[in-house]
Amino acid sequence: MSNACNVHVAVRFVSLYEDQAAEVAGQLDLPTENILGLAAHECRHGIGRFAVEGNSFFSMRSPASYEIGTMTAKGDAKVKLAKFASFEMAAKSFKDRWGEGVRGKKDAGEFSRTLVTIGFNTGKSSNGGTDNYAKILENIIRMVKVRMQCR
Repeated sequence: MSNACNVHVAVRFVSLYEDQAAEVAGQLDLPTENILGLAAHECRHGIGRFAVEGNSFFSMRSPASYEIGTMTAKGDAKVKLAKFASFEMAAKSFKDRWGEGVRGKKDAGEFSRTLVTIGFNTGKSSNGGTDNYAKILENIIRMVKVRMQCR
């Protein structure tokens, strides 16, 4: 494979959540790596605080479908993120809120740029987003696709 298979936390994340991501991806006519890559980025491959404390794998703000509670972002008490019972529920919530906007966007770049266009992330740190979000996410999706073969 490549050195991508040596990043154990990332490979483990892919292994744990690939099937659940595939279910939602199939419903949106997307490749699994698009959903799994988005989650990997948003939750730092499952080790980010929001994933650990609340199964918030997609950084979904409250209120959100399937939400079971909220948690507050550090540094901004006004930002409430939704907590979920599982990756599956977080993925379904993403699908409910953003799914129609990304439906059928099979190319990693197009999928990533569309997330910026529809407001999932602004792509600019000056207004709460991440600079170059689409390109960063596109690269992560491509790595997730490689890691899906690391068995």
